Amino acid sequence: MNFGIVDVIAILVITLGPLKAAIVYATLTAGADQALRRAIAFRTVTVATIVILIFIVFGEFILDVFHISLPALKLAGGLILLRFALGMVMGDDTKGHTPEGTLTISVASYPLAVPLMATPQGIVAVVTLAAAKPGLPDMIVLILVSLAIMGLNLVVLLSADKILGKGSGGAMQVAGRVVGLLLAGLAMQLMILGFTDLGLIPATAQTH
Repeated sequence: MNFGIVDVIAILVITLGPLKAAIVYATLTAGADQALRRAIAFRTVTVATIVILIFIVFGEFILDVFHISLPALKLAGGLILLRFALGMVMGDDTKGHTPEGTLTISVASYPLAVPLMATPQGIVAVVTLAAAKPGLPDMIVLILVSLAIMGLNLVVLLSADKILGKGSGGAMQVAGRVVGLLLAGLAMQLMILGFTDLGLIPATAQTH
């Protein structure tokens, strides 16, 4: 596949961009103080960046060592994302922000960094892009674009309360469940793509 720089930017903005993580971040940290919110934002972006850089540089090697195919990675990523999304829809996420004071920085690693910022589809995308253009100059471009997007993610998280509005606890809970439903649909779509790659579902089944 012939990917240009515009294609790379578009793919990575869609798969690694801040929208999903920012909405969940705002929901989980609605009752937290400023210092904790900043700490969670910085750790989220740091962990997600490390994960993405590892998969850009070593992703194909890691998959080969563990004999993991891209379809298998899509299916596994979809299951992880679905597990988290169902928790949001069913209300399991409420333990993160009620009662007040129970939120910890651990939410930065899961679910914010993985699977919401370093998304399963994002990991699949960077591995595919790195494999499509394995040369050093193209890998450097891929790394720089990824770092720029992670920088954007950090800015959005730090400004999430201003961008999304602080809102009431009830409104944030409703927003969290709506986002959870959308994430569940995205998780199912990712698994459909995996089954399609394996030839178990006709390609026309993934269109809408």
